[in-house]
Amino acid sequence: MGSHEGFPNTRFSLLGRNPDGDEVWLIRGISQKLYRCPGCHGEIEIGAEHVVVQNVRRLGGTDHHHWHRRCAEELLLPELRGVERVQAKETRRDKLEARGRVVSGRRRKPRSR
Repeated sequence: MGSHEGFPNTRFSLLGRNPDGDEVWLIRGISQKLYRCPGCHGEIEIGAEHVVVQNVRRLGGTDHHHWHRRCAEELLLPELRGVERVQAKETRRDKLEARGRVVSGRRRKPRSR
C-alpha cells in the first residue's frame, strides 16, 4: 500500500480513480449494522472499523459499499490510479452525492490535480 498505509483515518480519506475514470473515495467508517464485504464476502460486525468505498460516476450517480480495511488495501487500492489523501471533511455523504449529480446531457469534468 506504500505511502497510503494507515489511511483512511479520522483526519484523511483517500481519493483515486478506477479504470473507467470514476472517482473512488475510501472513507473510514464504523459499522452501524451488519455488512458484507464485497472483497471477501465476509461479515463486517456492528461497531467494527472498516472502509466505506464511495463511487462517484463520471456520467453521474453514486453508490457505496462497505469493505474490510485489509480487503480494500489488498484488492481495491492496487486497481486505483492517482490515489491522494484528502481531508476527511470533504467526504461527507451529501458532498459526494452532490458530485454525482450531473446536468442531463453533460459529462462531469475530471477533478484537476
